[in-house]
Amino acid sequence: ERKQTNFTANIDGHIITESFEIKLRNHKKEPVDVIVKENLFRWSSWKITKSSDPAEKQDSRTIHFDVQVPPDGEKTVTYTVKYTW
Repeated sequence: ERKQTNFTANIDGHIITESFEIKLRNHKKEPVDVIVKENLFRWSSWKITKSSDPAEKQDSRTIHFDVQVPPDGEKTVTYTVKYTW
């Protein structure tokens, strides 16, 4: 379950900031490892300014979060990205 939680744009200052929340659920009796893949499509110049888990840059527009979801549990990944041009 993915949703945008914040969006601000300062076009004159050439800045867009947006935040996301991704909820993962595990209905199994054992923990599961999940790779959350996020595409940062708004602009090629970006920076993760805040995140609940470490983000790994895959290429110029893709990041991954490697997380573990507990058995019969939920994990929430949040992050904020700032685009500049």
